[in-house]
Amino acid sequence: MDLFSLASSSHWGSPLHSQDYLGRGQFRLNLHDDSDLQWVHDFAQLAQTGYLQLTILVASFLLLVRYLLQRSYSKISLPETNASTISLPHEICGQLFRAAALALMVVSAVQIGGKWTNVAVITYAFVLGLLRLFNDLEWRHVALHHVNFLLVTVLLVIVVGELLPYVDVAYSRHLSPVMISSIATLAVAVLVAASTPREWVPPSIDLDLSEKIPTREPSPEETCSWIGYYATYEWLTPLLLRGFRRQMTVEELPKLPWYDEPFVLLSRILAARAKSTRSFSTILRYLRPEFTSMALLAMISFTIELLTPFAMYKLLGYIGNPEAANVRPWIWLILLSIGPFSRAVAFQQYIFIGTRVVVRIKSALTQELYYKAMGCMELEDEVFADIAGLGKDGNKPNKQQAATASGRLANLMSADVDAVCYGRDIVMVLFGVPCGTLFVVIGLYKLMDWPALVGSAVMLALSPLPLLISRKMMGLHRDMKQIQDSRISAVSEYLTSIRAIKYFAWEDAIIEKIEAIRRGEQRKIWGLNVLFICLGQLTECIPTFALLLMFGLHVLVRKEKLTAEIAFTSISLVRTLRRNLSMASQYSRHFTATLVSLRRLDRYFDNVTPLIRHPDGPLKITNASLRRHKKAAFSLKDVSLDFVEGGLNVVTGPSGSGKSTLLMGILGETLLESGSITCPKDVAYASQSPWLQNETIRENILFNSTFEQVRYDRVIEACGLSIDMNEFPERDETEVGENGTSLSGGQKSRVALARALYSKSPVILLDDIFSALDAKTSAALWREAFCGDLLRGRTVVLVTQLPWIAPQADLTIVMENGQVKDLQQNIGVTRHIVSIDEAQLDEGNVDVTMEVAATNAAETNGTGLNGTGLNGSAANGHIKTAAAKRQDEVTQEALKTGQTARLQFFSYMRLFGSPFHALLAIMMSVLSNASFVGTTLWLAIWVDSYDKEDAYGVGFYLGIYAIWTFGDTFFNGLTYICYERGGWFAARTLHTNFIKAIMNVPLSWFKTTPVGRIVNRFSRDMASLDTAIVGMLRMTIENAIRLVFQSFAVSTVLPVFMLPVAACCVVGIIAGEIYTRTAVAVKRLVSSAQSPVFAHFGDTLAGLPIIRARAGMSETFGNQLSEKLRVLERTLEAQFNCNRWVALRIDMMTTLVTVAAGIIAVSKAGVVAAGLVGFSLANATTLNILIVVLVRAMNEVEVELQSYHRVKEYANAEPEEKRDEYKEQSAYTDDPAVVLPKNWPRTGEVEFRNVTIKYDPEGPEILKNINLKFAAGERVAVVGRTGSGKSTLVLSLLRFTNIVSGQIFFDGVDITSFPRKRLREALTIIPQEAVLFNGDVGSNLDPTNKVPKNVVEKALDYCSGIASFQFHRDEERANHVNGDGSPDLSDSGITLSTVVKAKGENFSHGQRQVLSLCRALVRKSKLLLLDEATASMDYETDQGIQEVLRKELNEQGGDRTLVTIAHRLKTIIDYDRVVVMSAGSVLEVGTPKELYEAKGQFHDMMRHSGEFEDLEKLLKEK
Repeated sequence: MDLFSLASSSHWGSPLHSQDYLGRGQFRLNLHDDSDLQWVHDFAQLAQTGYLQLTILVASFLLLVRYLLQRSYSKISLPETNASTISLPHEICGQLFRAAALALMVVSAVQIGGKWTNVAVITYAFVLGLLRLFNDLEWRHVALHHVNFLLVTVLLVIVVGELLPYVDVAYSRHLSPVMISSIATLAVAVLVAASTPREWVPPSIDLDLSEKIPTREPSPEETCSWIGYYATYEWLTPLLLRGFRRQMTVEELPKLPWYDEPFVLLSRILAARAKSTRSFSTILRYLRPEFTSMALLAMISFTIELLTPFAMYKLLGYIGNPEAANVRPWIWLILLSIGPFSRAVAFQQYIFIGTRVVVRIKSALTQELYYKAMGCMELEDEVFADIAGLGKDGNKPNKQQAATASGRLANLMSADVDAVCYGRDIVMVLFGVPCGTLFVVIGLYKLMDWPALVGSAVMLALSPLPLLISRKMMGLHRDMKQIQDSRISAVSEYLTSIRAIKYFAWEDAIIEKIEAIRRGEQRKIWGLNVLFICLGQLTECIPTFALLLMFGLHVLVRKEKLTAEIAFTSISLVRTLRRNLSMASQYSRHFTATLVSLRRLDRYFDNVTPLIRHPDGPLKITNASLRRHKKAAFSLKDVSLDFVEGGLNVVTGPSGSGKSTLLMGILGETLLESGSITCPKDVAYASQSPWLQNETIRENILFNSTFEQVRYDRVIEACGLSIDMNEFPERDETEVGENGTSLSGGQKSRVALARALYSKSPVILLDDIFSALDAKTSAALWREAFCGDLLRGRTVVLVTQLPWIAPQADLTIVMENGQVKDLQQNIGVTRHIVSIDEAQLDEGNVDVTMEVAATNAAETNGTGLNGTGLNGSAANGHIKTAAAKRQDEVTQEALKTGQTARLQFFSYMRLFGSPFHALLAIMMSVLSNASFVGTTLWLAIWVDSYDKEDAYGVGFYLGIYAIWTFGDTFFNGLTYICYERGGWFAARTLHTNFIKAIMNVPLSWFKTTPVGRIVNRFSRDMASLDTAIVGMLRMTIENAIRLVFQSFAVSTVLPVFMLPVAACCVVGIIAGEIYTRTAVAVKRLVSSAQSPVFAHFGDTLAGLPIIRARAGMSETFGNQLSEKLRVLERTLEAQFNCNRWVALRIDMMTTLVTVAAGIIAVSKAGVVAAGLVGFSLANATTLNILIVVLVRAMNEVEVELQSYHRVKEYANAEPEEKRDEYKEQSAYTDDPAVVLPKNWPRTGEVEFRNVTIKYDPEGPEILKNINLKFAAGERVAVVGRTGSGKSTLVLSLLRFTNIVSGQIFFDGVDITSFPRKRLREALTIIPQEAVLFNGDVGSNLDPTNKVPKNVVEKALDYCSGIASFQFHRDEERANHVNGDGSPDLSDSGITLSTVVKAKGENFSHGQRQVLSLCRALVRKSKLLLLDEATASMDYETDQGIQEVLRKELNEQGGDRTLVTIAHRLKTIIDYDRVVVMSAGSVLEVGTPKELYEAKGQFHDMMRHSGEFEDLEKLLKEK
């Protein structure tokens, strides 16, 4: 009795009868002839016994009982929403088809018998489906999962039992129509269940997190069907269609699922970080479920794709000998379709999860870095240098490549987090590639026996070579990251100080500094490209050489024929192997970058020092010694201060004495080496250099506090901002610009003060808030803010140099050289109001803010790029509210970049160096693909030569095949080199043009273009140009050419194949067009959404002390970051998901094409030679991947071209002046008004003739009919109220304004007749805010490096006696060493080699200003302009600076003119002439004594200065 006879005795299923076969004897013969099919019949018999069905039913029942017993019935049911309700149409269809399947199965069981276990399972599923309609949402979900599980499993069992035996050619049983109907109905029921939208279950998360999530409505991916989620991504179709028709906004993108909310991700990574020490293990723990799923999907996709070559092998065997086949050929056609489709579903799901890993790592790490920076002190440069990485020789980066701490931290947040994100594919290399490679080797062994093992051994032996290259790439990438840090930091630092750069005409010097860093970076990038090409060629050559060796051993040693099925299946398997190894080598670039970035992150997290939180209590310092950081030379020693609670505490002293450090110590921003400090937890702080957010005036003042109208109006009035509001087009809803660029210096100070006053903090720290204000404004501010009740009951610590304030303080603290020199208590003193002439105050000359009004008027009337108004409004004059502008900030920037032309890559390729280079790259692509297809064609000729008994020997065919193979590798390598070299050259050219354009645009351009946006383009967009765009362009061109070659190759053998290929191409083009339009629009939104995150990060770093001082403000800023990240996540997920949508659709179409090719091949069995059919099938089976890659590459090129477009947009920005705008200066002509004399300027004489100035040609007049003449050698003071036109007068001399009428002459030459750069080089300005750059003192005094060193040293020596430099003699000299390591014995601790940190942070405000003076002395200009340069200094330092200026001017022959804008009248009381301005006009001109005696405006200013008696005395002594 055989197996089937035994099985027939079972009453569970119907038996397999002998008459079901062609004959009993034939059946036995077939079993013995091909025992491979025995398992099919055994498996089918097992399925028909009913044991499997019973197992499924019992398992489901037991699990359900367990759930019901363990469930807590007392807990509150989850709230249901519209998304949680049952979809009635789908539910009805599901119930009907389940009922129909049950009825048909009952009929089948009655008619045939033995099907009752199937009936039992379907009945159980049907009843469970009805019961799920009752009870709560949780029960519905559990029951539905059981119903779907039962339906799917019973369908599989029935199909195996009833249909699987039909694969055997000898099996001839006819299936009952009722059973066919039952199976079909059950399949439809399963399909309905899979396509039914899922009922949404609201998340069960912590209450704290729940409150931070803005909406509880589900995203489309949370409610779509299972088919839509895994196989079709149909929930994205509305988005794709919308993007195909028009531009989109962020609000139209799919909602963010709750599990990707920034706060949820932050809580997850913090929980993981608490259990892990390293970032790598933290990320593994944080995303363990995602990485596990990715590993399983990678193994599945890399394994199941091998069904395609297996099916092709069987098909070619069938075509070669149809009569010998014992398996029906349609089974191989089914496998031919299942293989690529299943692989596509698994692989796309792998990428779907992988892209979510990108989003989740980016969001979580960005927040973690942000909160870490918010809660810790700034790292020292040495630590950041270690983070950047050391070179091979172990030396630290040189000073030219030094980077700022904030720049490096911003780079950690952007570039390093990105690098970590894109290391996710290590999962594929560790799990998918080895799994797929193992099965490939097994398959090759089955085909060619031991030669396959020899070939595999060769590949294994050569595999360390790519690893060695990868290790070398890691070192190069580390060095490149270090230089990239420096470049981004330098760009950020210089752009932040662009005004100073333009003041001094340093554009060319700064461009050269950045380009020098860039050249070093590009050398590393080219080295990486070379190694990447070598790596790619090695991974191509090793499998190719192994295949050649296998074929040679197979035909020459084993003396076996190379049949079509062996040859083309082997090629398919080796190509898969080569792709796997190539993929591993390609991703190695990401892995090296990931490892470097992970180490950098660990270095940062390991070295941060938590911020000191002083004990809560009254403000008091006891025996405290404070230092800014561990290596700071200056420190406060043994400071003990008991501040007057609820009173005014004034801190005064010379510049550099430690006043600001004292405030920083109170805030906990310094190292407390000894002693103790107590302080309330909520402190309002106004810094010496005002910090403002890029928000409206109102939002800056409120600073995230609740709006109280009465209090707000009182603060506005106290700070004197009410008059300013009238000049702004949107009053307090006016955007202040990045760090207040739209406001004057005085306005920024008063807005920052208003922020502190509006707060309800018990302690207010004010650092020199009066320095930027004129005497009248200071007096008004003193009266309203300090003499009223606004500060009553609040402890105020005020740093100031105004002498009339200290006597009115409850406590006066005098600092000197880091110690408290004197304490004067005057508790309960009555603060008196400085007299102000009310009539004068009400005139139009009080704080008219003309410059700002003009700027806003210009922005309202003018239009920027693409016709958009400069303030975000449309060009028709309609002004959006600030809230509306912020709401669509991302959308507006996305639209502003404009459309990208489809064929813009031609424009990009023109930057390859020459048109010949671009043509050569395309020609190499053609030759590479021709050799690729030619290799397969020659193999077909070789295979078919056996049947023709060709005269040529095997060696001939093998030799020609080797030539084709290595020719393919050779041309492929040349193609890589051509593209990579061209892309490298294009990136170099674009970066050069970019930085030159940015440095030469007018200052007004920066008022509408945030620095964060520019830096984003220098960082992310340039990174795309460096690494991504050229690779995608090469893939696009190569795959387009290969598609033509392969389609033609298949069609020449099987002409009818052109029809499915054409249909596939049409569908691919349509789907690709829909996708591309949407993807480009979404990419714009992504790029635009990144800028606010980047800007918020940089903005926060700039204002850390102010933010951290306020209680709860750090959390508020973290919430704001999460809002921006929420938008970024939303755009990123939409971008990534669109890729899945198009890939699945093209995979479906190309799978049908592959099946069509197989059907055509089967129909031509015996007609077309097997070798040519194999050649056709080998090309047809790769068309799906080819078309998917082509569409993806085309889209990626267009998407990456957005970076090219964005960089090119700024690189083509309109310069401040055109090159051909003026005649050559060296030309000879009789017109002296046009051509400069060679020795110009000879003197500092300046003359204004009827000059009228506007900031914008269409704006209001700022200066009106100015007529002034400053003689050579004069010292001229310009005074007046804030906004009276003083700064505009000075800016006009530098040509930062529009001279609409009249002329300005400098040394007898009209300043509009020659280039601005020449003008600015000829004069020097010392601005109010001294700007120092990262480097040393020498590079700051002369960035151009053109001034002789002795001149620079002399200028520094001139300033060495100024008071604010004195402490360096004792402190820094001991710590400073020369370049050779010997101690520096100079008189002053400051030398040309003294290190200067970014923004001069290691110098006090006064010291920075003195260095700014040194910078002016170095230039030896005939005209020197001081714009309130000494406003924040003590009188002693001010006098020292004036003495140095007087000495310098006298030494140069008396032909140098000094023009000073000053609020402190004591500074200019001994000047030769004073110009008093008011409301854009000259009010008075004369000597100080003449104006004093005239009893006019100047006399009035003297009376309100608080120093009237001293000024009178000085005038009388003069």
